[in-house]
Amino acid sequence: MNVRLCKLKIVCLLCFSFGFSNSLISKQIQFTLVPDREDIIQYELELWKSDQMDSEIPFRVLSNPGPINLFIPDGYEYFRIRAVAKRKVRGYWTELYEVNSFGKKPKARETAVAKVPVKTDVLVPIQTKDGNSELFLTSKQITIVPTTITKQFKVRYRVNGGIWQTTQSPHMDFPKDGNYRLEYKVTNELGVSDGLQIWEFKVDQTPPESKLSFQNPPFSTKQTNFVSPNNRLVIQSNDLGSGIGSIRYRYVCDGGSFSEYLIWNEESNKELYSICPGNFRLEVSAIDRLGNEEIPKTIDFIRTSKVP
Repeated sequence: MNVRLCKLKIVCLLCFSFGFSNSLISKQIQFTLVPDREDIIQYELELWKSDQMDSEIPFRVLSNPGPINLFIPDGYEYFRIRAVAKRKVRGYWTELYEVNSFGKKPKARETAVAKVPVKTDVLVPIQTKDGNSELFLTSKQITIVPTTITKQFKVRYRVNGGIWQTTQSPHMDFPKDGNYRLEYKVTNELGVSDGLQIWEFKVDQTPPESKLSFQNPPFSTKQTNFVSPNNRLVIQSNDLGSGIGSIRYRYVCDGGSFSEYLIWNEESNKELYSICPGNFRLEVSAIDRLGNEEIPKTIDFIRTSKVP
């Protein structure tokens, strides 16, 4: 599953240079924002006092691409960045960067010799509404890779408190959506074991589902619905797993080819009826935060100048 292919590719490449001022009241961070697309015209930055974002209002800053000096007022400990492209299309927020550790290389942690970890690149943390994080499996399989046991080994495991089982395969399949608790330990042919490992995670392979309607009920005949240009299109997307990541859309004017995908936001309705001079088709699809995308919903708009 490739999340990046399903998202609008508006990202920022950060070239870090780090420094603090001598003032005890404020801090200053120097870095460079380098756009990877020609249509990125600006960046939005949010400063936060804590990582509990539901309990405060951030301090917002705008910046053009290139070198900047970010002034950090006293009390603000975190910040994040997102890109803004033409037509006011906004990208995804970066993770929260901690001011005091920004630009510093993390210290290498010592690893226990007998540790047998799960490949962490298939498990990603996703923040919930209450500010906590839950691990989601990004594939249908977990591979257990021993770090010290290099020859024959067996895995004793159980899932969700079930019966203990033994296998010599390092691959474990989780094809169904749901919550999982995996307990396992690896033992080599000499009986040397790494000890019990426990992983709790969720599986979400189901794409979101969207419903398209209009703010005011359209006038309908047997085969056609008539709407006014002032009647807003309402998109309701629902996802029971990792949550909605974004809603994107594209359009094709009569006789033309499809546009690039754009992110649906509050401004999209204002431009909807002016994107094409004549008839056009609109495709809308929601994407969850793991990259599962629904089959696009399609609406055909046919202009008419008839009056009563």
